[in-house]
Amino acid sequence: MEGDRRGTLDIIIPVYNKEAYLERCVHSALMQSYAPSAVILVDDGSTDGSGVLCDELAKTDDRIKVIHRENGGSSAARNTGLEYSAGDYVGFLDADDHADADMYGKLIAAIEANEDKDIFVSQLMNRKYRPDGTLFEDAERLDGKTELIAPSDFYEQLILHKGDSSMCTKVFKGELIRRFRFEEGKANEDFELLLRMLPSLGEGILSLGTPGYNIELSEGSNTRGAYRQSFYEDMMANAFKALRLANETYQTCISQARRFTYVQALDFLLHIPVGEMKRSNAFYMRILRYLKSEKNDVRNNPYLSRKQREYLIMLIDAPVLVRGTHRLIMKLRKQK
Repeated sequence: MEGDRRGTLDIIIPVYNKEAYLERCVHSALMQSYAPSAVILVDDGSTDGSGVLCDELAKTDDRIKVIHRENGGSSAARNTGLEYSAGDYVGFLDADDHADADMYGKLIAAIEANEDKDIFVSQLMNRKYRPDGTLFEDAERLDGKTELIAPSDFYEQLILHKGDSSMCTKVFKGELIRRFRFEEGKANEDFELLLRMLPSLGEGILSLGTPGYNIELSEGSNTRGAYRQSFYEDMMANAFKALRLANETYQTCISQARRFTYVQALDFLLHIPVGEMKRSNAFYMRILRYLKSEKNDVRNNPYLSRKQREYLIMLIDAPVLVRGTHRLIMKLRKQK
């Protein structure tokens, strides 16, 4: 397959203050066995040396295209990259990660081996490394087999937190991805875009049971940092979009979609500071009212775990008391 290529590949890399990692990421893109025709670096208003490094790297390989823009976030940078993209295939890398040398070769070969099917996307798994360099074990064993996941099944995987919503583990046919844009200034933008793309996925997504994308977690990168209500507002907005999609298109997944909204709401209620749990907080009150209206389904939804169900019922009945107790338990655990 390597000697019979029919499509060009663009790799889009948003860059914001990633000087320490950028060269490794770009090298992994350039050295792909399925050689890209363009590596598009979008400098998103970096304040370190990343912008200068982008220009220096471009001098070493004419496939590197550099675009400098004012800071607007990763989604805006990706959208800018899409404006400049012309490849038959498009992939995305984050500047502090890197890809195996055969990652795009595997992804594109899977699509081209299924020419008789209406396939626009293929994906593989990622590897996550701890700050000490050790590898997180995969949640599921990988069998190396390629599976065609129908859009409805992929939707269900996403809302049950079993599917991979990352854009970086995938390759897209350019004709598909350039019809869309990432939602700018929002969290969870990969998931939101995939929801919008689902009706356009043809027969589905090819999923390769093998890893190929590498993420190195820095100290504290597996936590969300300081509480930001806007983050949870975006997450809940996407959960309700997913529920609407179930009602409109995937009716067999309505219970799963309701469960998804409950779990996202639970995440919010277990992170909001107790001092913010007040009537004047319109978002907090809206989530509480929603859970109260769904209390019967929360009790009976088969896709919730017992622990999730118990926490949700307690929070519906006594949110401030339960949240304060939970905070105390977490504090005591940290002291042990």
